[in-house]
Amino acid sequence: MHDEQNGHHRALTELRERLAGGLARARLTQTQLAARAGLARTTVSEALSPTKPVPSSKTVAALADALRLPVQELLILQRTAAEESGAIPMGGPGRPVGEWEPHDLEVHPAGPGETAVASGTPAARVLPGYVAREHDRMLADAVRDTTAGRSRIVVLVGTSSTGKTRACWEAVQPLAGQGWQLWHPFDPTRAQAALEDLHRVGPRTVVWLNEAQHYFGDRTVGEQIAAAVHQLLISPERAPVLVLGTLWPEYAHQYTALPAPGAQDPHNRAREVLSGRTLTVPHTFDPRPWPRPPPLPRTATDCWTTLSPGPAPTGG
Repeated sequence: MHDEQNGHHRALTELRERLAGGLARARLTQTQLAARAGLARTTVSEALSPTKPVPSSKTVAALADALRLPVQELLILQRTAAEESGAIPMGGPGRPVGEWEPHDLEVHPAGPGETAVASGTPAARVLPGYVAREHDRMLADAVRDTTAGRSRIVVLVGTSSTGKTRACWEAVQPLAGQGWQLWHPFDPTRAQAALEDLHRVGPRTVVWLNEAQHYFGDRTVGEQIAAAVHQLLISPERAPVLVLGTLWPEYAHQYTALPAPGAQDPHNRAREVLSGRTLTVPHTFDPRPWPRPPPLPRTATDCWTTLSPGPAPTGG
């Protein structure tokens, strides 16, 4: 149903009513709210005005946090209003996080099972128990940041079978109940699928780039994919998105190393995307477990922890 005064859908009307109500309860002027939220005074005025376009998700998240309103509920209203107004495309790639099986995302199973010894019928493969480590805490920080409305990319770097993909799987589970979807580009090839549909990715989407060398390392379109990922991350109307990838150390070094003076630079865009956004997964297991991250907050009180390459793993 439309608001007869301005022609916008009810989601936008409700969004503005809740922001205005929070402003009244906080007893702030729009100028004071702008200062508290770190926004321009005009941005706040337009977000509350019934004659202006849908405010960006970044603006809504900042206002909700400043007014101590439930960030996720307001972001859902913003997403609905933006879709209805045509500000963002509907029907982007992906499906709900909860509909994915971990093995479809290349998470290693514990092994095949059987439903009954007598029947010999193959059962669904099961995952081994999981112990959170330091990099899981860093991933949880990234997830919290996306729930506050900011787009992020994290690429886990480690050798084979160190648990990189499993860590990504565990990290996205809190998003399953929050309306997020996950997109794993792989058909007809990983590179082709990513290049064709990255421009269609909408807010609250996890982009799953497991074995990211198949994307950034493609000799024909790898740099175009890196540029499309960069554009996705800096587009406020498409935020928040979470790009998760995995790489072996040799590929990470290849894509991030500076070329020699005068030499060609085949991975310029990939280096820009990956710089400061990789996280090392050690290839030895520390028996001291890290505590599982706490539940996601309802308000954006957590600051983004910059992810940077950790020390090179040691051990045999």
